[in-house]
Amino acid sequence: MRGFLKMTPAWSQLVIVICMALVSLFLVGALGSVILAKMAGISLLEVGNIAKMDPNNPRTIFLIRGFQVVQFFALFVIPVLVCSWMFSTNTKKYLGLQASSRNSYYLWASVIMIVSIPLIGFVGELNQRVEFPADIAGWMKKEEESAKRTINALLSRHTIKDLLLNLIFIAGLAAVGEELLFRGMIQRLLIKIFKSPWAGIIVAAILFSAMHVQFYGFIPRFMLGVFLGAAYWYSGSLWVPMLAHFVYDGLMIVLTYYKPEMIADEKGVALSSMAVAASVSAALVGWILFRMKKESAATYESVYADDAIPLKNHPF
Repeated sequence: MRGFLKMTPAWSQLVIVICMALVSLFLVGALGSVILAKMAGISLLEVGNIAKMDPNNPRTIFLIRGFQVVQFFALFVIPVLVCSWMFSTNTKKYLGLQASSRNSYYLWASVIMIVSIPLIGFVGELNQRVEFPADIAGWMKKEEESAKRTINALLSRHTIKDLLLNLIFIAGLAAVGEELLFRGMIQRLLIKIFKSPWAGIIVAAILFSAMHVQFYGFIPRFMLGVFLGAAYWYSGSLWVPMLAHFVYDGLMIVLTYYKPEMIADEKGVALSSMAVAASVSAALVGWILFRMKKESAATYESVYADDAIPLKNHPF
């Protein structure tokens, strides 16, 4: 029966979401791997070593994009839709898949992601300079290099067709899938657990960044998660952070297409040369968030009206 777990405490619902995501990723991921191996004409063992395959081989590109689709459904779409069906009687409203009450939110959220680039770059440079113990640092760098090789295999292809495919498979799938899980589902539950929008947004952003397993980019990705989470709360529509997420990733893809040297450029930049731009960027982001908050009608009562546990009204 639809909504049969609606009365379940939010903590329990969060555990169910995580378990559902892991089970779906394992089962659907395994099935997807078998299908992709058959379609590509290779063994499952070779599929498991995709990071070591020739990035210039069209078969490798096919497999990478295939796994992006599998992950999109296995980790994001299926768990979120199944859990929202169990936790509510109105999936569209529960996940915030209705239009925003103000069209200006789509613009402001997208502008935040663009003007935050200098700030994100500055914080990212600081993050890169964090020193970890040698053993831990070696493992972290190994994980990041593996992920970087995979994504660079797609970004290094320079045809209009590949640019459009990258916008769909990298920016599009990530924007829809990650926002469904981290903002539509996890942030919603965390705000209910903590009885605080800020606490829910921040913890969801931490989980969002940790999921990427890229430790030297953890802080800037966390900040982007906070911006996206705030945009969702203020606007009341999941389409707002989805669009903003797509704008940011899409812009990075387009810039890389026209400036391929960005892929291999790992030289450190003097923080002093970035500080002024980062300060202006932070001020603009703060002003836009303030403006969004001022125009927002979001309250606990409106967001959680259909939930079983009444929530207090907190200013945010």
